[in-house]
Amino acid sequence: MTTMVAMLTVLLIAGGQSAKPSATAPTIIFVCEHGAAKSVIATAYFNKLAVERGLPYRATFRGTSPQDDLSTRAVAGLRADGVAIPEGKPSAVASDDLSRATHIFAIGCTLPPAVAKSGKTTDWSDVPDDQGYAPMRDAIVRHVTALLDDLQKRAK
Repeated sequence: MTTMVAMLTVLLIAGGQSAKPSATAPTIIFVCEHGAAKSVIATAYFNKLAVERGLPYRATFRGTSPQDDLSTRAVAGLRADGVAIPEGKPSAVASDDLSRATHIFAIGCTLPPAVAKSGKTTDWSDVPDDQGYAPMRDAIVRHVTALLDDLQKRAK
């Protein structure tokens, strides 16, 4: 665990670049049940690390049953980590998301049938629930890092 904390610290210190999605950037969509915690954490870390690696991909967050606001625990955790909070409020995954996404990741939720059948989806059901922010973040960062490694290999 100490290694993961040290890795995260190095990644956080290197931050500061803008991770705003552009209209032409390939889009990754992270989906969790409420669109308020897991998908937000994944989006924040993905955008930060993609910018640091010089990759054109950008992520956004969605939910299958979105709540009104971002999770206060997720926001507090990202702030404590020094990672920018993604802009926006939880919203449902929609057909326009499906058409513009290159990849869609379900984080502990069941995707709507049209999204699930798109051929663009991957399931990250191993991200823990109700164990606090750190275990959730650590699992998400492992997935995001592996995803970025794969995208970087494909870009070469």
